[in-house]
Amino acid sequence: MSFEQTPPRMDIKFPILGFLMEAEATGYDLRRRFLDPIGFFYRVSDGSIYPALKRLAREGLVTVRTERHGRRTRKVYAITTCGRERFVRMLREPAAPVFIFDEMQVKVYFADHDPASALDHLEHAIRDDSEHAAWLKKVVARMRREGSSPFRRVVVELGQAVVEAKVRVLKKLAEELQDEIRNLTKGHNRGRTVRPAAAR
Repeated sequence: MSFEQTPPRMDIKFPILGFLMEAEATGYDLRRRFLDPIGFFYRVSDGSIYPALKRLAREGLVTVRTERHGRRTRKVYAITTCGRERFVRMLREPAAPVFIFDEMQVKVYFADHDPASALDHLEHAIRDDSEHAAWLKKVVARMRREGSSPFRRVVVELGQAVVEAKVRVLKKLAEELQDEIRNLTKGHNRGRTVRPAAAR
């Protein structure tokens, strides 16, 4: 993939079918499934789940039935045989290359106009990623205790390792950038012309 191309995005229908491969679910159930732990590396908006379910139903990949609980009703989705076959085919397709959208990096790129802001952005990223790494470490420990799928655990472990490595690199780059900014500031001050005091 070249940089001129729009980066591909995974079809939301794939993870929805994946969740339904395990058990039938309501739209609300699926919203919750996207939060932990898959939400760390694949985010969706609530508004995209229900249209995707409608498309899956139209394509015959899921069925939908209405259940009544008192005065309330809910739609329950279940995967069909065709849906299972489609999911397995999608599972076997090559994954798209990673393309990261990172606002922090874009702002640091333009920080020549305000060098101090670059350090602020890097420090903020270090704090956030440190918290994410700690959270992922807890998730991995929980998954080991509960005997979760090794395939799911290894993905979370990969995320933990990547974020921890990112924190180490960010700390190193922040220190180096701080030294460079300090040196640039000293050079700029030395280059200034000192004006003589006005005669009284």
